[in-house]
Amino acid sequence: MRWDILLPDFQAMKTLFVEQFGYFMQNWWATFSVSITGAFFAMLLALIISIIATKIKIVDLMMMPIVALSQSFPLQAITPLIIIVFGIGFMTKTLVAFLIAFFPIYGACITAIKTTPNNLLCFAKVYKANFIQEVYYVRIPYAFPAIISSAKVGFTLAVLGAVVAEFMQPNIGIGRIILLAQSQFQIAALYLCILLLIIQGLFVYISLSLLEKYFIKKGGFKND
Repeated sequence: MRWDILLPDFQAMKTLFVEQFGYFMQNWWATFSVSITGAFFAMLLALIISIIATKIKIVDLMMMPIVALSQSFPLQAITPLIIIVFGIGFMTKTLVAFLIAFFPIYGACITAIKTTPNNLLCFAKVYKANFIQEVYYVRIPYAFPAIISSAKVGFTLAVLGAVVAEFMQPNIGIGRIILLAQSQFQIAALYLCILLLIIQGLFVYISLSLLEKYFIKKGGFKND
């Protein structure tokens, strides 16, 4: 077996990317839009449910077995069922990305919000803050670093979900290019897809890190 053919040929990758720039950008944008939408709604819903579960214990008790069950098997396995039920399209892929990202994000958010130190909560009670004020001024600021960390992980998982969904319905996206490149043994195209996903992940990670530093610097979400 010739292992040298598995090494990336940067000149071939550059030539292929220049010649088919529009094609790669169109498919990359399809994957990026699915993953960022799925991650955003997963983050939003996880945060909302975490806040509600902090106040209403029955919600927390209901979510615990669901989260545990979601971690007991790969959620990617239900992608074919989702496609059969909801059909082919952007929303179906987004739903897959959302489901894969939601539960790890929720687990991190609910843990961070529930473990707010008692001295900070007592401080809020001294000022007679209601629950919404307590969440906004105490719990969220304290949990903010953990929330941002969960968003970083959630986006990575959403990308995984988007690509898996594209494997199942390869009409557009990076997953489609990977399938075609695999079937035609186009090593340069495979490495280009990997490189685009890496750049996308780094872009989101750095953007979220800068967002975290901005809010901490401003003092609105400082948890010391």
